[in-house]
Amino acid sequence: MSFDDDAIRSAATTDPIGFVADLPARVILDEVQHVPHLFAALKAAIDRDRRPGRFLLTGSTNVLLLPKLGDSLAGRMAIVHLHPLAQCELAGERPSFLDRLFGQGFPMRPFERLGAALPERIVAGGYPAAGAMVRDVRRNDRAA
Repeated sequence: MSFDDDAIRSAATTDPIGFVADLPARVILDEVQHVPHLFAALKAAIDRDRRPGRFLLTGSTNVLLLPKLGDSLAGRMAIVHLHPLAQCELAGERPSFLDRLFGQGFPMRPFERLGAALPERIVAGGYPAAGAMVRDVRRNDRAA
C-alpha cells in the first residue's frame, strides 16, 4: 500500500488503529512518512504480536529524523538503507569486485572510457525506477 494514494492516506490518518487492525498478515507500507499518526498504532500492534516481518515500512525519508517518531518504534524495527545499484548491475553483468579483491587481484588492463555516456549514467542514477525510465522522459522531466 502506498500512502501516496490519497484514499489510503486518508483512511490511515482518520482511523490509524482501525487501519492497522484491517491490514493483512504481512504488508508493505510505502511512503510512511506521510502518515506520522500511524506509528503509534503500529507500535501497539507490534507490542501485541512480536512476530517479525509483519510490516515492511518504506519511504523516501529517514523516519528517525521526523519529529516525535525517532523513538516511537525503538526496539521494534530494523532500518535498512537502500543503496543504488552498481554499474555492473545496471549493465546486467555479474559483479566481480569481491572475487577480484580476494582472488586474482586487480590486474592492470585498459577500460573503455565512457566519454559522452558518462553524463547520461550520472543523470540516470542507480535506482531501479530511475534507470527504467526512458532516456527522453528523464530529459523532459529535468527541463520541466
